[in-house]
Amino acid sequence: MFGELEKYHRNGHFFFMKGTCLEDVAKDLPDEPGVYCVYALIRGHIELVYIGKSGTLEQDGTFNGPMLNQCINYKKEGIKRDSFFKSMITKLGADALDIYWHVTFDKKNFDLPGFVEAILLQKHFDVYGRLPLWNKSF
Repeated sequence: MFGELEKYHRNGHFFFMKGTCLEDVAKDLPDEPGVYCVYALIRGHIELVYIGKSGTLEQDGTFNGPMLNQCINYKKEGIKRDSFFKSMITKLGADALDIYWHVTFDKKNFDLPGFVEAILLQKHFDVYGRLPLWNKSF
């Protein structure tokens, strides 16, 4: 669905399940700006539940705010991501989450994470007529 992400060669993914520790499975995330997509694996079905970005470009060309490592490993809605992800797995009746990340701004690519996030959200909206489940607004 997201062919736009193929150009970002610094990427990866990991699985998160109830019995795992988020810090362990997400330990190799870079401290750089990018986007990430969270997919829920529910009884053999895969659903994209969240599209997020990390890093905000400042006027002077530097990035501020949490980077990929911080966005995925720390808090969501005031709750530690580990706890948030576990509660959402239960709420969705999911077997696991499959989380893909892409560095969009580095020595080879100069795409602002917010711009890439907007493209992905627009594409999802065009196909499904709504935002992913965890994206409340844009």
